[in-house]
Amino acid sequence: MDYLFIFTGGFVIWIFIFKRELLIREESFRLILGLSVILFLVGILLHFTKVGRDSPCGALLSPLVSLGLFRLCRKIFLGRFKREAKDTYLIWDAGLAADRIFNIAYFSLAGLLLMLTTIGMLELAKAGF
Repeated sequence: MDYLFIFTGGFVIWIFIFKRELLIREESFRLILGLSVILFLVGILLHFTKVGRDSPCGALLSPLVSLGLFRLCRKIFLGRFKREAKDTYLIWDAGLAADRIFNIAYFSLAGLLLMLTTIGMLELAKAGF
């Protein structure tokens, strides 16, 4: 069950890796936002049950925060470069340094958020909250 929480907590990260366009288009973004809000609420509710006390259910808080991080990073990139960031996985064309930095920064920060929310909720449970 623990792996399921962590895998589901990486929901937005998986979309970023495999089908980034879904995070950019408005209609699919709303669906992802709705699912992220539901996962966030489920993570909070599970935290206060016997099942969630000793599990990494805090990972379910991560999709909503990761989605907000993506929108923030995208807004900064659009403001600076006036275009969408391209996926640079295994693409070594010249002129894509900013896109690479965007991709690495978002992926690293989103992964860090996933770890921190999971660990943070476990520590809160140990402290009695």
